[in-house]
Amino acid sequence: MNFTGHSPFGMLCLFVVATTSAWAADGPESLRPLRSIDAIRKLSYEEARMAPPVILRVTVTSHLSAGFDGQDNTGGMFFEVSGDQIPRLSESVEIYGNVTGGFYGPYVVVDEIKRHGGTGMPRPLNFRPDFIQTGIGDNRWIEIEGLLVSVDFDEEFRSAGQGLLVTGENDLTIRFRNQQSEFDVKRLERMVGSWVKLRGTGAPLFNDRRQRIGSDIVCSSHKNVELVEQQKKIPEVTLDEIGRWDSKRTKPGLVQTVAKVTLVEDARTLVAQSGEFGARVQTLQPHEVTLGDEIVFTGLPKTEGFFVGLRYASLAAAEEQTDPVEAIADPDPFSRSQAMRLVKVKGRLIEQQGRLLSLQLEEQILPVRLPKELEAESLPTIGSEIEVTGVKLVDADERGQLRSVTLAARSGADIDILQIPSWWTPQRYFIAILALLAVFILSLFWTLALKRRVEKQTALIESQLVSNAALEERNRIARELHDTLSQGFSGVGYQLASVKNHIESDPEKAKDKLDLARQMVEHSLAEARDSLSGLRIPAAADSLNFPDTTIAIARERCEEAELRLIVHHTLGAERLTLDAETAYACHRILLEAVMNAIRHSGGDSIGIATGKTDEELVFCVSDNGHGFDPAIKPAGHFGILGMQERAKEIEAALSVETSDEGTRLNLTLPISLS
Repeated sequence: MNFTGHSPFGMLCLFVVATTSAWAADGPESLRPLRSIDAIRKLSYEEARMAPPVILRVTVTSHLSAGFDGQDNTGGMFFEVSGDQIPRLSESVEIYGNVTGGFYGPYVVVDEIKRHGGTGMPRPLNFRPDFIQTGIGDNRWIEIEGLLVSVDFDEEFRSAGQGLLVTGENDLTIRFRNQQSEFDVKRLERMVGSWVKLRGTGAPLFNDRRQRIGSDIVCSSHKNVELVEQQKKIPEVTLDEIGRWDSKRTKPGLVQTVAKVTLVEDARTLVAQSGEFGARVQTLQPHEVTLGDEIVFTGLPKTEGFFVGLRYASLAAAEEQTDPVEAIADPDPFSRSQAMRLVKVKGRLIEQQGRLLSLQLEEQILPVRLPKELEAESLPTIGSEIEVTGVKLVDADERGQLRSVTLAARSGADIDILQIPSWWTPQRYFIAILALLAVFILSLFWTLALKRRVEKQTALIESQLVSNAALEERNRIARELHDTLSQGFSGVGYQLASVKNHIESDPEKAKDKLDLARQMVEHSLAEARDSLSGLRIPAAADSLNFPDTTIAIARERCEEAELRLIVHHTLGAERLTLDAETAYACHRILLEAVMNAIRHSGGDSIGIATGKTDEELVFCVSDNGHGFDPAIKPAGHFGILGMQERAKEIEAALSVETSDEGTRLNLTLPISLS
């Protein structure tokens, strides 16, 4: 083999490989196998994780599911090995393997076992029960005495089971384990209730923080359970006699009593009552009893402060069922009397928090515990007077000093409503006052806001009224000026045209025409002055004789324009009772229609007609001119617009019909306005 070119580190590795066999007998201390359990137990957790080798000779003391407990003259330890390699109990074996760091302490993983035959069990260590819990007996062969309370095996699998050993103040769980043979279960069951001597190995218990919390005992043979004192018959006592002194009994023992279930607290805890006495019972296994069942309880007396009940109880149905337990009224709910009994209490419901009610009895509050299945919606209203039936749970110390009293209801039927509270509770009064105060404050803010809005709207309306009044006044003045000056100047124009025609041929007639034109100018100026002074109706309207004056003026205008006027006055001599404003408006509308026909129609005749129906007065102005296009509105001409505005003011209807054969204006006025 050529080592040329190899590094010094490579040469060192080859040297280590070549000399490994020389270290087997006299190597470094870290590689020497450990040869005692005590040496293994002295390892730290980090040292155990390095898996040092071991060569041990031990005696098999117990079987477990993944190995066995073995013991040498320095201590005991657990050895991990597959099931088919587990040696027999009491057999001496030589173990080859490695240490590993366990959850709480080190143990050995077995690689090879050499059997040396049976040598018998080592001498057991006789410990007090509290010493076992400290860890001194972990994986060691120990012996302990106690009351065998229970033995539980599967009916088909008799190689593994569980039991319970009570040793005064300490309760030890027994793990029955044997990988090679079955237990004599019948023999063990016959010992239940008797004082026995148990041999086995300690099995430590840990929590998830690798902290030790106790020990079980592993027993791998029914032969390791010996009878010390046989309990020939479990004494039958009444419920109130549980825990009483018995001069014939020197060790703890089971008792048997018959009682009726009055409260189920959970799967392993209930309260039972017989006659005038009640007690809490903790069962060995989860029970399936219901309220009212008559049960035979077999268990150990258990002291809870000032009261005695049963623990580790087994249950069996009684052969005979007695009458149901009747609840009694408790005159003093806040005392130790009637403890664990079914009682009735009256009070006022003042509060509910989850599964707890607060019942007020005069000046004190009694808590009432509700069952889980009771819905909160089915509970009475706060403030109701109710009567609650339940078991009185009392907690008091050894000297009888009261700690707490709770009434445990069993169902919704245990709560009877005696009186429903008034809807107006103090809380609702307070809410109502707050609501009214909120409404008042909101109303105040709303009123202030509304006031500001009204003031703003009022100012806007006043401004709009002023603006509308100014606009209306301008429109009125425009109409008046249009109807007075326009019509007056039109007449003056016709007179001046006549003067032009007669000034040479007939000077006297021309002079008369000039005087008439002057009078017409003065009359128009007077009417315009009235309009500009703000009067709604000119002064002459009060003496207006409508429609005769209107027809007369229309006739004059037609003569001046040399047009023919045709009048059809069907109203005859009837006097119209129109008010001055309405008559004046109709007068102006008709004259404006006549002047429009004179100026724009191009015809040679104009007609005025008046009439009356049962409901309306009818006025009509027509011509035989060429008509006009209503869609065309020449700039500066407001005659029709003025007539429409005047008709609207007096609530009259105005219509204009025009064609190539002429134009017709109809003004209809309801008789109710006349």
